[in-house]
Amino acid sequence: MKRCSGFTLMEVLVSFGILITTGTVMFRFMHPGKAGSTPWTNDYGTELSRIALLSMPTLKDTIIEHTDATGIHWEIRCEVVGTIAPANDGELCAKATAIRNNIDTTRAVHLCRFGEEP
Repeated sequence: MKRCSGFTLMEVLVSFGILITTGTVMFRFMHPGKAGSTPWTNDYGTELSRIALLSMPTLKDTIIEHTDATGIHWEIRCEVVGTIAPANDGELCAKATAIRNNIDTTRAVHLCRFGEEP
């Protein structure tokens, strides 16, 4: 009876597949890229903008400073962008943009309120 030592081609391919998958996961975990943090940054900045606009009793030009749990400085710029004031009901529109580390990283959020005057 003949004895063969070594590995079959299938065993070698499965081993390489496992090593490549593990290596890719470990590399992404140890070196997270910009693509991994961008959605969180956009969502957090948009939420800060929404909170700023909805919590203001009257819409006006304002800058709100915020530091998140990781120590990153945020600045939310709120500004009045349009007013329409007919005789009875006025419309006041404002936008808020969250800025992270002095770089505009999110889209602006707009809010219009009816029945307010500037």
